[in-house]
Amino acid sequence: MAANEQNIPVPALPAPPLPAVPPPPPQRHYFYNARWTKRHDNAFVQALYYQAMKGHRQLSRTPNMHSLNHARHVVNACFNFNLKYIVFKRRLERLRLRFTTFKSILEAPGVVWDRHRNVVLFEEDRWNELVEGNAFVNAYRFAGEPDWNELSAIFSTDEPEEGPNDPVDISSDEAESGGEIAEGTDESTISD
Repeated sequence: MAANEQNIPVPALPAPPLPAVPPPPPQRHYFYNARWTKRHDNAFVQALYYQAMKGHRQLSRTPNMHSLNHARHVVNACFNFNLKYIVFKRRLERLRLRFTTFKSILEAPGVVWDRHRNVVLFEEDRWNELVEGNAFVNAYRFAGEPDWNELSAIFSTDEPEEGPNDPVDISSDEAESGGEIAEGTDESTISD
């Protein structure tokens, strides 16, 4: 006990409780920002996936220039952007971080990914160990990797699997019919 000026014992106050640890931010906080949204990311991933299916994969830290330039062209054209190469190189590095982090989660003992519900199942202690090694692991606290099949095809040395959708070349100006106008299409509504 402490004493005041008049030597009267004053009981010690209990220590204030520690604040609760806030949960990590949602996945979008780790993946996107104000200038790069999910829509931009989807176009970028799909363009890279298309190139991976053609054999142009991102297997080393040095970007596959053919694949990256194709994806850059697609995203810039789709969104009327004029983004520089460095922006796409950084986004590619972010995708590689997503791939390597989620791969390490899947390889960790005691962690299971329920693909159907797209959630990662884990024991709290195990998760804390993973976060200590890589804070980006928190991106997967409440959801799995939404582009896992595509990222695996882009970055993995294993043979790529077909994703949930066949790759679509969204950079092509030609229709699926070989560039001809489909029957019954009003030609006046098509712009060049």
